[in-house]
Amino acid sequence: MQDNTKVHLSVHIASLDVPNPPSQVEASKPFDGPSCQLPRGAGSCPTEGVQAADQPGCRTDAPEELKVDFIASQEAARSWKVATPEKVDFVSKIFLASGISTTRTAIPACLQPTQTQEPKTDLHSAQAEAKMVYGQVISEVLRKTGLAATDIDILITNTSIYCPTPSIASMVINMFSMREDVQAYHLGGMGCAFGVVGLNMVRDMLKAHPGKTCLFVSSEIITGAFYPGHRKEALVTNALFRMGGTASILTNNPAWRSRSKYQLQHCLRVHTGASDRAYNALNWEPDEEGINGMVITKTLPSEAANVLEKGVRRMTPRIMTWGQYAEAAVNYIQQAAAQVSNGKLCAAPAPYQPDYTRCADHFLLHAGGYAILRGIQKGLRLPAQAMMPSFASLRDFGNTSSASTWYTWSYIESTDGVRKGQTVLQIGVGGGMKSGVAYWRALRDVRDIHPCWAHLGGKALTEADLPRPISNTYKSIFDLPSTRTAAEQQQVIQATNAAPRVTLADAQQAAAAAEVIKLHAEAARSEGAAAVAAH
Repeated sequence: MQDNTKVHLSVHIASLDVPNPPSQVEASKPFDGPSCQLPRGAGSCPTEGVQAADQPGCRTDAPEELKVDFIASQEAARSWKVATPEKVDFVSKIFLASGISTTRTAIPACLQPTQTQEPKTDLHSAQAEAKMVYGQVISEVLRKTGLAATDIDILITNTSIYCPTPSIASMVINMFSMREDVQAYHLGGMGCAFGVVGLNMVRDMLKAHPGKTCLFVSSEIITGAFYPGHRKEALVTNALFRMGGTASILTNNPAWRSRSKYQLQHCLRVHTGASDRAYNALNWEPDEEGINGMVITKTLPSEAANVLEKGVRRMTPRIMTWGQYAEAAVNYIQQAAAQVSNGKLCAAPAPYQPDYTRCADHFLLHAGGYAILRGIQKGLRLPAQAMMPSFASLRDFGNTSSASTWYTWSYIESTDGVRKGQTVLQIGVGGGMKSGVAYWRALRDVRDIHPCWAHLGGKALTEADLPRPISNTYKSIFDLPSTRTAAEQQQVIQATNAAPRVTLADAQQAAAAAEVIKLHAEAARSEGAAAVAAH
């Protein structure tokens, strides 16, 4: 049964300088925002004809008091009771290798050593950050699209760690005085992948509710995720994560097509959480002292690379050119001939991998850190120029979790722009492990200097502007498996299989989490069997 639902997407990235946003935006304001469209027969993304009316928007520059002078902050942090010289030095080492600017990124005042005597991670401080980010990104996307808050039919919000009651979705409804019949959903624990993975959910929601308008908001509230303990695997996040968020308007109202910027042609998601190694690679859990933190285990690089490669591999056949299909066919024939003749007819060629710069014109890659981006760069064999937007986002905004790919998109629009017919490949990855891949096509020329990139004056960065080079040979811990030799891949697996799990001190001798889950499952099956027998 063919689905002719048309979905339009408008996106605008967070503004951090409007702490008290209006509850509504006048609908009479001119429309100026991105949209997206899913075409008929779009592979694993069956929603037909999705259009984007106002591509990723941008965040205005953060208030000066929230920008971090890293050197000054590290010196001031030495006076914190929760800090030790070893912790400060470790975080400094991670940060200085991360590719993040030492002066441009934003952190809440409650976590800045230059502004608070001790870090504050209480619920009130986290809520203040949430209201600032969500209030500003939503106000901005409503302004850009000319919509009022009462025009929203579906609301989807996301943060991983900070999940209060009432939910953030309820907080948004209260802040913007939305309608009583708005369908509101908040997703927690989705990690950095949600900005791309969530597009699948929005698409499905709009298919089920044609003609409706969806507000899609994603961020990470870093106040609640700050780790004051001593475990190094959890301290890494303090060095990388920064404030940020995105808001998008999506609708399948046909009237939006005329003002669309982009067409979402394909989107898919992959989840490898059935594997214990993948599921336990990234965890929000207590350390030996009972202090909660986001623990990055030794298995994370290999598991992130694995789920990323699975997602990209599934998307690749849908975005290859006809010429690349021909090249793949020749490669397959050569492999078959070499196998049948035992190498007498021809030598077996390497497995075919297309030149992705022929598949897409622009790349939006999760800016989780320097090593992550270099691993993706090597796996996709992308030139430095194609990676520049993602590294620019990392430099100026740090790891903004699920918002990072949208910051990258606004950089492209603000500098070189996107021409009609060009394509955009968007890739996200997050804990669980899961990855999301989306493929877009521009419906018209787009050049829009977003407020968060206004400091560049429309001029693109060069490699010389980055904290670390991106064109040199680099071996990343996040290298995709296909870029390693068999011996190297085996070494990775052996090294990470022994990675320790963080547990409470009084539970260090207990069974591993996976074993506990299995015991519960066995008990549940036994109880179920007993109940059936009793009847």
